[in-house]
Amino acid sequence: MKIKDLKNGMQDVNIKAEIDYVPPHFKGKEWGIVYVKDETRDIKMIFIGENMKKAREGMKIRVRHGYVTEDRGELQLNSKKEHPVEFIG
Repeated sequence: MKIKDLKNGMQDVNIKAEIDYVPPHFKGKEWGIVYVKDETRDIKMIFIGENMKKAREGMKIRVRHGYVTEDRGELQLNSKKEHPVEFIG
């Protein structure tokens, strides 16, 4: 699946992406907004706990069994606690 195909309310989303942008004020925090991208577009994603501490621009990730919500008119990709983001490179 590609980011351009995501729609609000989708469940069980499996996707590979690259971390595009980590806002400076979130680096090293317990949670934060990160933007991830593939070759089709980018999307906002919330990283929590150790995932936020590890997040660096350019890192490749895999999301399994994620879901899509909308926040202030902007789509947001989310991972589940039982299926955290995987860093793959």
